[in-house]
Amino acid sequence: MKTGKVAMFALMFAALAAVAADKPAKVKYVPPTGFGGYQWGALHSSFERLPAEAVGVGAAFTRAVEKETNFTCMPVSSSESPMGDCDFNAIVNSLRKSTEGGGFYVLSEYSIKDQGFQYGTGANSVLLHPVVYQFCANWDDVKKVVPENFESINKYCGVRLLFHSETREQLRGKPADYVTNYDKLLQTLLAKFGKPDGFLHRGRVLIETEEGDSGDAVDRKFSIWRWCPARDRDFHTSCSASVVLSLDPSTGQGTLLYSTPLLWEYAYARHNGGFKGDKLFRMLHARTD
Repeated sequence: MKTGKVAMFALMFAALAAVAADKPAKVKYVPPTGFGGYQWGALHSSFERLPAEAVGVGAAFTRAVEKETNFTCMPVSSSESPMGDCDFNAIVNSLRKSTEGGGFYVLSEYSIKDQGFQYGTGANSVLLHPVVYQFCANWDDVKKVVPENFESINKYCGVRLLFHSETREQLRGKPADYVTNYDKLLQTLLAKFGKPDGFLHRGRVLIETEEGDSGDAVDRKFSIWRWCPARDRDFHTSCSASVVLSLDPSTGQGTLLYSTPLLWEYAYARHNGGFKGDKLFRMLHARTD
């Protein structure tokens, strides 16, 4: 075997070994219980430093979502139905539908000026700024009237943390293994929450040539990763909170979103109540059609 080929295979095996060693440890997803010193479900009125004015307010309405339908079969024996079919009238009388949610939803967002958090440690630390606290209120009514007890139902339901990463233009000409802020944040999340839904840790083998590495960072994909998402556009996540990481590589604007079931319900109500393709809904769900 020629020396050049031996060297090439040696490089390949070394790269594969590095990829195997770099795989994240198996970690079970444990939902975050809150953020910024407050637990999910805390009342908006309990936050001490929030400004008086919200940076954004949205509203939506949806009918209660059906979970399941149950009925009781009362067998009927006759010459025409020797196996004992169910009595139709008994089925109708025993029908029971189970629903959840529904009514009006209001989402209000607040941000404390100049507040930010360093996420991760050491060289992998990423600045999250601004921090947008989210509050959800839900009440079952058909009238577009804010209830008198609004403050007692306006609860902490999520937090939207923004960060900046390199754009595709900024990555042009950089090596394929260049570590972006998005990469740093993803590695921190993998260590903290384990693998997200549909995650496959792919390695990359680069063969160095006289012209340089065969790969370019600009060709890299920046996927939206979701920890404990709702299944197939369901009403909400089954976890007490889910986590979503996303990035727009054209602008370098990234988002780390913690969202409780109530925030998912608001997004569902928006998408199905006249705001099809709502931005929050698109971020939470992989499909929007």
